[in-house]
Amino acid sequence: MLGYLALAAVSIAVFIFVLEPLLSGEREPAAAMPAQLADLRARRQYLIEAIRDVDFDHASGKVGDEEYRETRGRFLREAALATRDLNLETGNLDDELEVEILKLRALAAREGQPDQAQGAP
Repeated sequence: MLGYLALAAVSIAVFIFVLEPLLSGEREPAAAMPAQLADLRARRQYLIEAIRDVDFDHASGKVGDEEYRETRGRFLREAALATRDLNLETGNLDDELEVEILKLRALAAREGQPDQAQGAP
């Protein structure tokens, strides 16, 4: 009987521990950022490979000049947009990191200072 009570108490504690972040209402929007960056990086890499493929196909004679210019131009424009978006997202992430670093430095400076209330010299 005592074993069942201990098991029930541990189960409840684990249940509360697991659900607490969901119930607290606090969200961490920065967690979504790496997924966006990964998607943009994957898109840019796909477009770079597509440009290489169309270059190879043109060099081997599989693709005519007009189709080559049109297709390569479209891939280049899309790759440029993906690169721009990636740079914007990376810049935003850098800005957020800088703000967090400044907060941590301010906190460390406050903790390193002697307490004024205690009459420290």
